[in-house]
Amino acid sequence: MASWNQKQWQQDMAESPRRAGLSSHSSFLDDRAVGFTHVKTPAVDRGLFRLTGTQDGTQAGRGGSRVVALPAGRYQRPPQLAKGLKACHLNHENRDRDNVRAIDLELDVITHPRNTSAMLPVIQARNSGCSTKLIYDAEMTWMEAKQGAKDCMILTTRWDLTSGESKKKIAFPRAFEGELEVLCWIKDFRFRTWCDTASYTLDVKASNVTATGFTAVAKGSRNTQRLTTTWIIHRKGKPKVASGTFRTLGDGPASNTGRIAFPRGAFIRKPTVLVALSGFDLAGDGDLSIGTYATSVSPGGFDWHLNTGADDSREALRSAEGTYIALGFV
Repeated sequence: MASWNQKQWQQDMAESPRRAGLSSHSSFLDDRAVGFTHVKTPAVDRGLFRLTGTQDGTQAGRGGSRVVALPAGRYQRPPQLAKGLKACHLNHENRDRDNVRAIDLELDVITHPRNTSAMLPVIQARNSGCSTKLIYDAEMTWMEAKQGAKDCMILTTRWDLTSGESKKKIAFPRAFEGELEVLCWIKDFRFRTWCDTASYTLDVKASNVTATGFTAVAKGSRNTQRLTTTWIIHRKGKPKVASGTFRTLGDGPASNTGRIAFPRGAFIRKPTVLVALSGFDLAGDGDLSIGTYATSVSPGGFDWHLNTGADDSREALRSAEGTYIALGFV
């Protein structure tokens, strides 16, 4: 683990004019905020942060964060970060800062431009007030890549679905060579819950992929207002890397599972498998509860899971999709 100086890192973060992903310090809650829990003891970097590690999980709150220490010398400057939602149980009766009923979730990983000894994953209710009670449970994942890596690029797309945005042309900062894989993780979103019983639906795809960019297509139910997605673009056939999607087959049970087989010879040892949600269609008029997990990981593959813990869960999960990337060098 890195030699981590809490006082210095916090001072550096306070002096930073801009935090990664959002425009100002005040965009993030801290341990002085009602309903928000921050853990200062640094955790080992495993690419995962679960909020019930900082809350008892029985009462909905506004969110939490935890310092994650990075190994000494891993990065000279902050890495590229793909951030995705793994699981959540969100209160549909939540009210935001303006006393509007909404499910408004936000997650990020805060870094400092000069101090690479640590980073800070955050899961929080966006636009929240002291009476906001949104999050019972939530888990996020992230993938790191060095800045300037020639065979991997990470991009973020923000959608205003209230205004009807559905397609965006995404241009790469530089052209790729060879065939590409384009993966999508859902990062955060807002659903209104005060006016109807519309479903919780998000569907995001990449089309028309070329060496210079692609078309991103997003769809949501009529109560979907905001969506942010992370795109992971990597060279197809890269050694010690496998990626793809898995999904339920139409209306299904509350718990769904299957097995992904990696390409033969892709891994000699058990890889690290990172999974996050890339789409879902859930019944409305209730809590939003969905999660994806990977188990039984081996050099040959892994078992995937897509589950909902909502009330009347056999009726709640209409469909869901997860996206994975397996890495044999971390």
